[in-house]
Parts: sequence; structure tokens; C-alpha cells
Amino acid sequence: MKYSLIFNIIMAKILVTGGAGFIGSHLVDELIEKGHQVAVVDDLSTGLVSNLNGHANFYEISIEDKELDRVFKIEKPDYVYHLAAQISVGDSFRDMVHDGNSNIIGSLNLFEKCV
Repeated sequence: MKYSLIFNIIMAKILVTGGAGFIGSHLVDELIEKGHQVAVVDDLSTGLVSNLNGHANFYEISIEDKELDRVFKIEKPDYVYHLAAQISVGDSFRDMVHDGNSNIIGSLNLFEKCV
């Protein structure tokens, strides 16, 4: 099969974190092309506004932000693709606390909202 099962589900509400990044934006484009309603959460620390699909609802916030709760209440996603991360290996060595907050605490905050 070329695509995962999520592409074959009829009209789902999907949240993509990191949806303004290179990989995330291509995923968002594919999901929208397949007829899904898509919301993007991205703090634009590495993602680009020019990567955003105009058919997706966009929230410029970090996955660490408590405001993420509001996004879940508004969007009520059926599925979440988590692609947001602090991606610089060099930065992860220079500031391990920031890296941990972004990649670990941010992920835990997102997972808590998914529950």
C-alpha cells in the first residue's frame, strides 16, 4: 500500500504539529488533498509561513504552551501527527534544557492533550 491507513479514512479532523516545516507541510498538503480538515500548530522557530497550506487552520504557538489546550477544544482532532521539535543538533548540545523543554516537555504536553 502506498499510503498509511489515515489517508483512506473519510474526512477526519487532523492536527499536525510542525506543519510549517518541510516534512510537515507536505503531510498537510497530502491530507488536505485527500479531503481531511487539517489544523497546524507551529511556533515558526524553524518552519516557514510560506510552507503553510491556506486551507489549514493555523495556530502560531509552541507545543510547550498551555494555549495548546484551546486548540484542542476548538479543533477536536480525531488524529494528531506530531512533527514539532527542536531540530538543531548543535543547539541541543549548547542548551540542553531548552532542547529538553521543547522535545520532551512539549511532547508530554501534547500527549496530555491527546488523552
